[in-house]
Amino acid sequence: MNWDKTGHLKSLNTKAVELLGLDPKQCLGQAAPELLSCGKLLSFLQEAPDKGKIMQVNGQDCYVCLEQMQGPEQGSTLILRPGQEQIDEYLQKEFTYLLDNSYDGIIVADNLRILKVNSSFGRITGVSPSLLVGRYIDKLDATKHVCLAALVEVIRLTRHHKKTITLQRKLRSGNEIFVTCNPVFNQRQQVDRVVINVRDIKELKKLEDQIKKLSVLRREGETPQQHHAALGEIVAESPSMKRLLQLVLRVSQVNSTVLLSGESGTGKDVVARLIHRISCCNKEPFVSVNCGAVPENLLESEFFGYEKGAFTSASRTGKPGLFEQANGGTFFLDEVGELPLNLQVKLLKVIQDQSCRRLGSTRNIDLNIRFIAASNRDLRKMVAEGQFREDLFYRLYVVPINIDPLRQRRDDILPLAIMFLKEFNEKYGTSRSLGHELISILESYNWPGNVRELQNVIERLVVTADSDILRAHHLPNSIYQEALEDGVYWWVGENLNLRQARDALERQMIQKAVAKTGNARKASHLLGIDHSTVVRKAQRLGLNLKSVASKSQQKNQP
Repeated sequence: MNWDKTGHLKSLNTKAVELLGLDPKQCLGQAAPELLSCGKLLSFLQEAPDKGKIMQVNGQDCYVCLEQMQGPEQGSTLILRPGQEQIDEYLQKEFTYLLDNSYDGIIVADNLRILKVNSSFGRITGVSPSLLVGRYIDKLDATKHVCLAALVEVIRLTRHHKKTITLQRKLRSGNEIFVTCNPVFNQRQQVDRVVINVRDIKELKKLEDQIKKLSVLRREGETPQQHHAALGEIVAESPSMKRLLQLVLRVSQVNSTVLLSGESGTGKDVVARLIHRISCCNKEPFVSVNCGAVPENLLESEFFGYEKGAFTSASRTGKPGLFEQANGGTFFLDEVGELPLNLQVKLLKVIQDQSCRRLGSTRNIDLNIRFIAASNRDLRKMVAEGQFREDLFYRLYVVPINIDPLRQRRDDILPLAIMFLKEFNEKYGTSRSLGHELISILESYNWPGNVRELQNVIERLVVTADSDILRAHHLPNSIYQEALEDGVYWWVGENLNLRQARDALERQMIQKAVAKTGNARKASHLLGIDHSTVVRKAQRLGLNLKSVASKSQQKNQP
């Protein structure tokens, strides 16, 4: 049956007349709703599916499909194919389609031969499906491939025991697989077919780890905003950060003391909050104190609290200390290396005894606190120099976690930059994006201030840039100049003309030559031009050759 582009019937053959019980003289030119009394067939036409389907038409099973016509003869053709043979053909195609879209390797076999093998089987085992389809099971050469031996064995065991059998085998590639064989019974309860699933254990383990991470990090009913807040600024694209996250996931499930180390700005406080967030005490308080930010004369009263009248300026009602406030939860000691020695011994006692006493009180308060400490200083060196108590160091040094500086995990730089860019775009109502040349500099810069410096730079770019595309010249001058000196970047913008681009390249080459040789005369030999040309060009480009040479000498000094 052919329909024009307006949905009116143009032609139909005798089979359609017979199947639908139509009068050709009366139905030609009619629209589908007026013509078809079969509601299911009408709804099928209106849905216009890409594939056919099996449905009943006037009490008869048919394979029905709708084909769209292009070109001058626009319209559609409705095809109805009654009969079991057509239906079987359709079902066979559907079965093959579903089989090939399974992530697991699947094999279907009868009592003699292998009937179907999907593409995932080849991906997992390295054995081409085309080599197996149609092969007799007892003719498979089990010596050629571990998987073939497993197939023969699992089929034999399933037929004998008439139940599902699973084997575990290790391939020559080193991967391990599960081979599960399920029997399919006929009406006489005999095994007529077997369906075999092949799963890669490595892939299953990977999926299991991902599920564990998601289940830990994503609580039931949690919104994406809450999930983002839970992870904070954690980005784990680099191998070291992935290892760190795996360690954090394990540590968070126990109550051990953790010591975080790393340069300033690497995100020690973010990791500490993440450990608390995914721990079993995440509903309890998280108390954070920067040991270097509290005046020394207030530290003890802040940590332990005090009773009324404990000292001259004490509150009349007294005050609970930070230890009490953290009871049941997590106490985070940031920059623990800044604690004075007299307080270190008292902190050690609190950690050991899990109890404290307010100033001016005679009553001990029982505690249940998980301690996390962090420092950007070398505590071992401080112990050797007598600046940090050895017994406290080892009390904190239960689970040490070192956070690498950003320059050692460059895979994290771009994802972090994108995350901060999105955050500040939302905060300031802008729509900035990163230019390619800017990305190159961000990824190559050493970031002495680590993640904190990157975050501040991105915020500065969003606020101060004069265009929506952030480019190299928008960067702070110190970063921009270092990129020029290191040869990371010389094309200073897409809007420059040829002369400006040439000047930028000449400036960089002269700067590098002088830095390498130490003076303009030697640099001219390296560049293959006269000494006077180097001096003239440097003056025109605003380049101080003495300053460049001096900086280079200082940089190369041990």
